[in-house]
Amino acid sequence: MTFELSEELSSQIAFAMENHDTIFVLDAKTLQLVEKDSINSSEKSRYYFLPEWDSSSGFRMMERFVSIQRNIVLKQKLRSVLFSGKGVFRNFKNVLKSFPEAEKQWFSFREKEMTQHILQWYNLLRDTWGLEKLGEEPEDSEDLIHDDFIFRQYQHNTDEEHLLLASNSIMAEMERDWPGELGVALSDLWQNQYIHGEQKSSFSLIVETVDGDFAGCIAACPCPTYARKTMLLTTFFVLQNYRGLGLGKELLSICLSNLKRQGIRWVILSNMIIPSFLVSCLTRFGFVSYGGGYILDFSKQTE
Repeated sequence: MTFELSEELSSQIAFAMENHDTIFVLDAKTLQLVEKDSINSSEKSRYYFLPEWDSSSGFRMMERFVSIQRNIVLKQKLRSVLFSGKGVFRNFKNVLKSFPEAEKQWFSFREKEMTQHILQWYNLLRDTWGLEKLGEEPEDSEDLIHDDFIFRQYQHNTDEEHLLLASNSIMAEMERDWPGELGVALSDLWQNQYIHGEQKSSFSLIVETVDGDFAGCIAACPCPTYARKTMLLTTFFVLQNYRGLGLGKELLSICLSNLKRQGIRWVILSNMIIPSFLVSCLTRFGFVSYGGGYILDFSKQTE
């Protein structure tokens, strides 16, 4: 039995996920959350277990939040709580109460992370139902995209914090896709490449909504640093809530057009976890698979 995931239902699921005293399931027929022990055993197909969320999931989320803090005093206090080994969740909230702005930021951060986790769970269900996942990249209308989104150069002074938040969201997604130590390892590799790109990039482009909400980014730097004809894509992502609109394709198109005008010949996409929907996009732009990455040679393109 299928069901639609509304914003209200997602909020109810998020609340139930953090209740570790009672196991809830979703009744797809009534769209109500009920205790596992009360379900009708003769109609099991209408019930779904909620996304997995334990104390370690919450701890990792707090770690990601701490990593983006700019207030050194707050950051040190929160880190001390995380490494204290006892009363972590309660003490974490107590520290934030002394920093009202950071507390608001935490609530927003937590809501976004939980929402993305629930969306991933829902997409897995849609896959079993034979339905298209929410967030797959369809053919897009360029005019509609530019009506609702703004593509502009990255500005370090004003965009750094937004990029950090977005980067941590991508890392969290990787850890959900690959639970356990492997997810942490992939997240760490992605972060290292992102940091390298942020420090070395000679081209950075972001996309945001007309209201100023960050949606995605692409960045490239010379590889090696003295190269004149070869660029490495160090950062390329669209936040989960904005996928399926063609933003990734447009980011890549603008980036490649700029690099080509600069006289760049080769563009490399390497050491990145590449989602399946992006592969077809890369192919359309002329990238060819090589080892674990992709290479584009502008000299082999026909006008």
